[in-house]
Amino acid sequence: MASSACALAFSAAAHLARGPSPPGVSSRLQSSRWRRSPVRLVPVQAGDIPDTAGPPSRLIVPGMDGFDPSLVSGAGRAPAKMPGQFPGGYDAPPKPGSEKAAGEEFAPFRPPSAYQAGATLMQEDDQMSLLRLRQRAGSWYDLSPLFAKLMRSGFTPDDIFDESGIEPKEQSLWITWAASRGSLVDDPRFPEEKLAYFNDEYNGAPTLSSIQYLVAEKRSAAAEFVVDNEFDQEQTKELVKAFEIRDAHQSQAKGFGSTPGECMAFKMWRDCQEVQRYQGMEKVNDLVRKGKKYAETESTVERLEAMAEMWRMDFAEGSELTTGGSLAKAVATARANINTVRLDADEIAFKPIPHLGSMERLTTGAVSAVQQVFTAGIFNVFQPAGAREFVALPAWSALGEARQPFAVSVGNTGTLKGAGDLSQREEPALIVADKANTTPSPSFYYLVARTSSITLTGGAGAQIVDIFPGREVMDMERAGGCTVIGRVVLAVRAPGGMGDGMNTGTSL
Repeated sequence: MASSACALAFSAAAHLARGPSPPGVSSRLQSSRWRRSPVRLVPVQAGDIPDTAGPPSRLIVPGMDGFDPSLVSGAGRAPAKMPGQFPGGYDAPPKPGSEKAAGEEFAPFRPPSAYQAGATLMQEDDQMSLLRLRQRAGSWYDLSPLFAKLMRSGFTPDDIFDESGIEPKEQSLWITWAASRGSLVDDPRFPEEKLAYFNDEYNGAPTLSSIQYLVAEKRSAAAEFVVDNEFDQEQTKELVKAFEIRDAHQSQAKGFGSTPGECMAFKMWRDCQEVQRYQGMEKVNDLVRKGKKYAETESTVERLEAMAEMWRMDFAEGSELTTGGSLAKAVATARANINTVRLDADEIAFKPIPHLGSMERLTTGAVSAVQQVFTAGIFNVFQPAGAREFVALPAWSALGEARQPFAVSVGNTGTLKGAGDLSQREEPALIVADKANTTPSPSFYYLVARTSSITLTGGAGAQIVDIFPGREVMDMERAGGCTVIGRVVLAVRAPGGMGDGMNTGTSL
């Protein structure tokens, strides 16, 4: 131990004797030079060197013996960053409801999109607005008003881009989309649940750029059509174009409606007319198929099919119509046909008869209003008078004898009391009577109205209409209490008969 201390003292003394090294001279050269210099040795005792080792070091943490809290009480330490703060001193966007309730260990979860919206965003300072845009802390339609707010504060679109990373073109799109979406929000005709389709910044929202060009009366229906059919931006442009074409060609749009689907079908119909022949029939079929997909009426479908048929004629195999010209029109005209038919005398021989409805509801007042109907011309044209309904019957001889005939319906002939053989059947029939013949005769049957024996309290007896033979009608007239409405001239049964050979009618 003593020899080691002596050697250490000797080395230290030699180093101090040398002094600082000259500049530019390495320590290796210096050591070789000093080794050649005479050195005076000074004996040193071990007790002359103080003990600097001290006690062995150990880590002291809070709670151990010897820990002094005053040594670590914030001296020289940076203040701790509070929760909800960002570097630079900005507070994080607040999340309403994120505070822990009393007695709960954790705060309720709130999705990132639940930031403050509306007027609260407009009251924040510009740095907070830029922070929100930089982090896209919210939906595009909630953040779009911040652009106008920042511009009023002196920021240009390029400045906003530098601070938030949102390009000027995207800023302009957000502002346009928000205006179009706002008009749908304010329109009570647009279903609120369908607004979610436009929340997607990359699929649904771009369609608003085209919807904005429609007038307010059509915008709601068009937007709902876009949502229902999941249109993209290009399809929405085509829809808006369809509205413009429909408005510009009102005279050609006969048979087409004005709904979004009908406008699309009309555009396809118009596009078929502009197809070039080199595009072939396949192009026409695609347009017709697309138009029928959106068509909402039968007339629209028929017009699209007629357009396709016209093109099929032009592209018929073996024809020269593929070159167009007058030959196409000539062949198309030759294929068109008008069906013609010549009437026989029996086929045009019919007689219009006023129809007064059901016999159960027949009144003498309705019979009094019946007028004689006359036919004119070679096609027996007539003008209705005296009734709201008419039935056309063949000009049988029995009808020819009637001067003022009218018809009533019977649901079941079995309910008739005095109609002879007709009362034995149970089938519907049409009873034709002559209003001009009300004098009873034993050779005919008559339609008679009688007063019911049942009288309602405070009112007169109801009239009951039925068919009776002439002999019985004469007795009823002598007794009083009946009104002869007319002579029954014909009973018309339903087609097919009842297996007895009678297919048309029988006279009572």
